[in-house]
Amino acid sequence: MPVYERISALVSLTLLGLVAYSLIELPSRAIQLTLLGSPLTLVISQWWLMALLLGGLAATGTRAVVYAHPSLPRRAPGYALTFWVLPGLLVILATLLLYRLAPAIGWWLAGIGGAGLLLWLVVLAEYHTIDPRDPWYELSRLWLNVVAYGLAFGFFVVIYQTRARSILSATEVLLVSGLLAAPLLRAGLSQVPRTWLFAGIAALVMGQSTWALNFWRIPPLAAGLCLLLVFYVTTGLAQQQLLGRLTRRALVEFAVVTAAGLLVFLRYAP
Repeated sequence: MPVYERISALVSLTLLGLVAYSLIELPSRAIQLTLLGSPLTLVISQWWLMALLLGGLAATGTRAVVYAHPSLPRRAPGYALTFWVLPGLLVILATLLLYRLAPAIGWWLAGIGGAGLLLWLVVLAEYHTIDPRDPWYELSRLWLNVVAYGLAFGFFVVIYQTRARSILSATEVLLVSGLLAAPLLRAGLSQVPRTWLFAGIAALVMGQSTWALNFWRIPPLAAGLCLLLVFYVTTGLAQQQLLGRLTRRALVEFAVVTAAGLLVFLRYAP
């Protein structure tokens, strides 16, 4: 099956799942735990369950697409996994946001169409970034980087506005950041161990940043921007190190970006 047909089949199945999601009613379940000496309630809802299922569908469908590329090694699961992350997380975030748009049928339909188009373009771009000699490689990498940072901001806002305890919100940000950092830091088959090592370090930095930010009650958008700035600087420095381009000039550039971002944040944060 040609790659375009594979992508179209994946997007069609995902959109069918998103539509069926609005027609299925699944019960929520609360789990009572005691963590660090205090009670904790975990609510497993239809909202998150369907988001994870559809995200898994998108990830496995992307796997079938990228493995159709002749240049992708069959025995490099750690490398191949970096191509599945963005489509899976894109569908998870789309599911969570569409749940809130469901009462407004017009916006919900527009969201369904937009999610399908974004998924199609992301999976196609993933395919074109497998081989660096691909003529669409540079443009595809740029597009995937934009999508990754956009997803990071979306997840940071959604997670922070739940006002959940740090043990939950910081862990969620840690997991999402680590997964999103992997495709951003992807630098070839030989760099797979270091890619995941640096992604793990970025995840720990983001988890700690979220824990600290939870002591400061600020609007979710401001918190999302602050976390995005930390994520951008952390992954940017890690990427420069992986590529062997972490020079004094690069450090100065990131320092300027950080200072400018902090000034904007402090100006509008309460």
